[in-house]
Amino acid sequence: MTGGLNESEANLEMILADMAQEFIESCEDRLDDVDVCLGRLQRQEGIAGNDILEVKRHVHSLKGMGATFQFPSVTLIAHALEDYFETLFELSQDGIFDVQLFVDRIREIAENRIDLPRDEALEMLQALPLKARRRSVIKNDKELTLLLHMPQGIQRKIIGKELSQFGFNVVIVDSAIDAIRNGLSLKPDIIMSTMVADDLSGIELAGVFHAVNATRNCPFLLVTAGDVAPRVATDFPENVTILRKGINFARDLMGVMKQHGYVGRQR
Repeated sequence: MTGGLNESEANLEMILADMAQEFIESCEDRLDDVDVCLGRLQRQEGIAGNDILEVKRHVHSLKGMGATFQFPSVTLIAHALEDYFETLFELSQDGIFDVQLFVDRIREIAENRIDLPRDEALEMLQALPLKARRRSVIKNDKELTLLLHMPQGIQRKIIGKELSQFGFNVVIVDSAIDAIRNGLSLKPDIIMSTMVADDLSGIELAGVFHAVNATRNCPFLLVTAGDVAPRVATDFPENVTILRKGINFARDLMGVMKQHGYVGRQR
């Protein structure tokens, strides 16, 4: 019986090794295609829109494949690159250079043939340009990370770009599960969520983060399209601030930043 178990374990290890090799080869092929697209963009050859879409397609695939094939560090870097794209107004030459940095880090992981430990992956992530190069209105001693929980759509793209303009490193997630996972691992400086979501409402998500010591005091910004009923508002944890969508969103966000001391600090 013991021999049978050992043989099964050996077979499982062989299967996992074959899967990892398959992922690495597919990863390197996709990265080669991305390099070609970035080269054309840098030389301003071909149709820029097509190359950008192709790069985004490969990055999205790598994000999913990394999780499936036990390379979470690839998923982490690819996810950050997707967030970088989502907060861009346009892909400049500086932006192309930044994207290449992300791609090169993913290639390093693939060429290493084994995944990075979580702390090393986070260290690699923090060394990357997590937001577009533009002047920040936030003056602080360190880069500030904002976790944005919002379903895909035009509204998220607009808000993501506005947040990037403020100078945040914006981490964007679609689901409450991903928000909780990223919130606990990244420990963002601010969390922002839409009021209405398919899984957990913004109020419920605020309650989850308030119940955890690591994120209890993290400012939580709740984005809503209208007024909140007074009865509902009494259920909010004390760290929750309401932000309403609309033409005054940027002004109101600036007010919240001043309230928490993120605007006006000198480096």
